[in-house]
Amino acid sequence: MASEKPVLFRTVSTRSGHKLGIMTLNVPAAMNAVDLTMVNLIDKQLQRWDENPQLVAVLMRGAGDKAFSAGGDIRKLYDSMLAEGQQRYRYADDFFRGEYGKNYRVHLFNKPLIGWGNGFVMGGGLGLFIGANHRVGTETLKLAWPEIRIGLFPDVAATWYLSHLPYPAGHWMALSGIHMNAVDCRDLRLTQYVLAHQQQDELIRRLKHTSWSSNNAENHHQVRDLLHALEDDCPAEIPDSELSAAAVDLQALFADDDLLQIAARFAAYQGDNAWIRQGIRHFSAGCPATAHVIMAQLQRGRQMSLKEAVQWELALAWQAVRHPDFAEGIRAMVVDKDFAPRWQHAHVQDVPPDWTAALTRAPWKREEHPLAGL
Repeated sequence: MASEKPVLFRTVSTRSGHKLGIMTLNVPAAMNAVDLTMVNLIDKQLQRWDENPQLVAVLMRGAGDKAFSAGGDIRKLYDSMLAEGQQRYRYADDFFRGEYGKNYRVHLFNKPLIGWGNGFVMGGGLGLFIGANHRVGTETLKLAWPEIRIGLFPDVAATWYLSHLPYPAGHWMALSGIHMNAVDCRDLRLTQYVLAHQQQDELIRRLKHTSWSSNNAENHHQVRDLLHALEDDCPAEIPDSELSAAAVDLQALFADDDLLQIAARFAAYQGDNAWIRQGIRHFSAGCPATAHVIMAQLQRGRQMSLKEAVQWELALAWQAVRHPDFAEGIRAMVVDKDFAPRWQHAHVQDVPPDWTAALTRAPWKREEHPLAGL
């Protein structure tokens, strides 16, 4: 019996005679974790749809009810980092090069691309979702860059997105790896709409009955109107903003952007906000070196274009797979599941500047960068 395809693509006809594309990440048992094969399939299909004049819009979603995608297939990355001889790092290097370059091209898709953010949206899946030009969060959305917990760094364009959020939201998300709900994501403009997951079928029905045209700008306008109309009819109970309830405490915790001071205030926190307490626990258990890389990302990212941020992140990923913390984080959280990673440095104050410099240094000359042609 043939195994299910990891990504399903289909087109449906609309009342106006145009086509609507539906792309489904189809690995629900793994919470739709994304691997290199899936990234390549998605890239090729989006190129075909972009070139098809009859195809007017695309819905991108995850199979099942638990996740759009909970991340990348990091077990394969772990195996690559531990491989012998010429195979060592090969898959990891190929994965990050393919993922970052092809996720960036999702941002360039000109037709309406609706990302359906239900459940977990993290890691490699977030890299796809954030590229959609119409992003929906449902009542169960849990969007996060949780890489500090595995010794990587917030990637898939986090350098650009998090550095452009109002302070201290980006720093809090990156250092804590905390889940963000649909209301907070919309307020931060990480998404644009809040809908109920049960409205997906109604969305498809309305898309099929839309009077599409060959004018792309008009089609985008129609999608915006349709999604806003569905928001007005949203039947689900939408969660309250957690960011608003935590605003006063977060302003105090991030009184400046000095990492050592932030860490000290985290350690001294006596407040009763459970969401903040959870984020501080994530930070305390997370990789100290990653915390320093995050501070560099959020400082430098403000001066970068999205393309430059993606190119720099490939250098960070190249270094991460060759430094021990990333493999150790995957071992502890995914392989052995003892949830007790033994980081190279016990605390943020123990990480020497040259270690951070090595983690953020590009190994190539500018003209030799694997993504120079983006």
